[in-house]
Amino acid sequence: MVISSLVVETVPEYTEAVAAELPGLAGVEVHGIEGYKVVITIEAPTVDESHDIADGISRMTGVIGVDLIYLNFEDDPTIYPDGV
Repeated sequence: MVISSLVVETVPEYTEAVAAELPGLAGVEVHGIEGYKVVITIEAPTVDESHDIADGISRMTGVIGVDLIYLNFEDDPTIYPDGV
């Protein structure tokens, strides 16, 4: 499981709508809103899948940026196929 923490920057008038839409995406959890920024985590099986989710978020209406804060990928089977 890959876990990443991100800040989603939004156009201020879209912040609430973006925050409401994000939990509908697989593996996404909203942890808070600070001004026009939404703090989220993504849980995905691989780094590539996590990146795909973040890329989709970056293309949402009202989103102006997605900033990676933390990434843990020690259990990604595509990076460590032997589990080591």
